[in-house]
Amino acid sequence: MTMRTTLILSGALTITGCSGVFESDLAAQQAYVLRLPQTPAPESASGAGSVLVQRPEASPGLGSERIALLRSDQRFDFYAASRWAAPAPDIIESVMIDTLRATGSFAAVFDDSAPFAPRYDLRCTLRRFEADYTKGGRAPTVFVALDCTLGRHRDRELLASFTAQGSAPAAEDRLNAVVAAFEVATATAMAELGRSASSALSNEKMANEKMDSEKPASEGR
Repeated sequence: MTMRTTLILSGALTITGCSGVFESDLAAQQAYVLRLPQTPAPESASGAGSVLVQRPEASPGLGSERIALLRSDQRFDFYAASRWAAPAPDIIESVMIDTLRATGSFAAVFDDSAPFAPRYDLRCTLRRFEADYTKGGRAPTVFVALDCTLGRHRDRELLASFTAQGSAPAAEDRLNAVVAAFEVATATAMAELGRSASSALSNEKMANEKMDSEKPASEGR
């Protein structure tokens, strides 16, 4: 499954006074999801087993459909007349699943509603997913960060703990440019997530092979 997205336009974004695209009393009129680069599906699965991707836990303020921003005075806020097409953790879960499928490292990748028992579990906390205005300048920088753990399902053995993160400056202080920066930052974070998960599986495989190679020697003593 490749990564794809839909941009749903249900009205024009209204900007009034000097508030730019910050919060106002207007109802949400535009809904966005992320448009990440398409990645070719692997020709065959590696046979490393299946992984269940749990819906990310969201840090305070990041669990809804609203597009979050951090103002220059460190106040958390949201963009006016705009929203994500689904809660941010659901969007991130979807792109995580697409990312892991594209690596070819797992025989199957499930979401947390799947009825199957996986070999691995991936848990992440969505720590950052906001446009940051604290660095000065008119346009923000978008930050995306996930703190993740990958472990075996059967014995709860931890295989890896890592942070997948990315950032990207918006070209201008307009929603289209900000969403584009979200896409770039998320793509960077997902690439890091895919590399870290694949590396954890490689390390597990090498450890298992080492144990297998040492068995005959120990048994012969």
